Amino acid sequence: MKKILILSILILSAFPLIAFAGNNVVIEAKKQDMKIDQNKGYFDGDVKVTVGDITVQSPRAELDLDPKTKKPSLAVFYDNPYAFQNKDNKKHEIKSRIMKVSLIKKTVLAEGDTQSIILQNRQPIVTITADTQQYDTNTKLMKAKGNVIVNYKEVETLSGYAQAYLDKDGGVRDLKLEENVVIKEKQNILKGKKFEYLSAKDEYYLSGNTSSDLTFEDGSKLFLVSDYQQYNRATNNVIAGGNVNVKYKDYVAQGPKAQLFVDTKTQKPKEVVFTGRSKITQNGNTVEADRIRMTMEPKEFYADGNVKTTISGNDSMEIMP
Repeated sequence: MKKILILSILILSAFPLIAFAGNNVVIEAKKQDMKIDQNKGYFDGDVKVTVGDITVQSPRAELDLDPKTKKPSLAVFYDNPYAFQNKDNKKHEIKSRIMKVSLIKKTVLAEGDTQSIILQNRQPIVTITADTQQYDTNTKLMKAKGNVIVNYKEVETLSGYAQAYLDKDGGVRDLKLEENVVIKEKQNILKGKKFEYLSAKDEYYLSGNTSSDLTFEDGSKLFLVSDYQQYNRATNNVIAGGNVNVKYKDYVAQGPKAQLFVDTKTQKPKEVVFTGRSKITQNGNTVEADRIRMTMEPKEFYADGNVKTTISGNDSMEIMP
C-alpha cells in the first residue's frame, strides 16, 4: 500500500518540461525559411530549439507566427522529436512522433508513441508511455491518453487515461487513472475501472469491479473483490463496499461492507470487520451475522447480531431411537 502512495507522489512528474519563463527562443537548423507575410517559418536539418534550460531537437519543424504581433505562437516538431531539461542531478526527457509547443496557450502536446522519462544520476526512476501526453503550464494539469503505462521501481500501472495536477516542485496534488486500471507491485495486483489519489486526504479510491490480489512475505494470499475500495494512509486501513468477497487461507467471507485493518509495521492484514448481513465459511462450516470480526493472528472470528451457525457433519446422524 505504501509504495502505491509513493508512486502517486512521483508518478507522471516528467511532464513539466517547458517552463515558459521569459527566456529568449534560440533556433538552429541547416535550413531556415521565414515567410513573415504567411506567418510561417520552416526549419529543416538538425533542428535545435532552446528555451532557457529546455532543448527540443528534431529533423524538421514549423513555426506559426501571431498575425498581429508576428511573435512565435506555435512550434510543431516532426519526425520523432526529442525534448529534454537538465536540473541538478535530474534529467527530464520526452520523445514522440510529433510535438506541439504552444507559446501562447503555454501547453506541450506530444503525439504518437510518446515516452517521458525522469532520470536521477543517469538512472531512470519514472517512465511513462502513452499514445498522447499533454501538459498545461497555466493550470499545471497533465493528461495522458491511450495505452498509458507508468513504471516506478517495482510498481507498474496500466490504464487508458491518466491525469494529475502538479505543484511547482513537480509533485502530484491529485492523480486519476481511468479505463481498466491495473496496478502491479511485485506479486500484488489491484484492478478497477477508476483510481483516484487525493493528496489532501492522503488516500486512494478504487472503484468499478475492483479486486486486490495480495501476497505477503510468508506466502499467504488475500483476495478482495468489491464494487469499490478506499485506502487511507493515516488510518492504514482499507474500506471495501458493495458485494464484498474476501478469501484468506481457508476463510471465505461475504458481505455488503468490510474494513480491512493493516499492521503498520508488517503491512500485513491483522483483522477484517464485516458490517451488514455477512457470511463467513471455513472448512464447510458457515456463520451468518449482522457483524463479523475476523482476526488473522490468531486465526479467529467473532459474530454478533442474529447469528446463525451451520456446522458440517454426518448427514446420517439420528437423535431419535
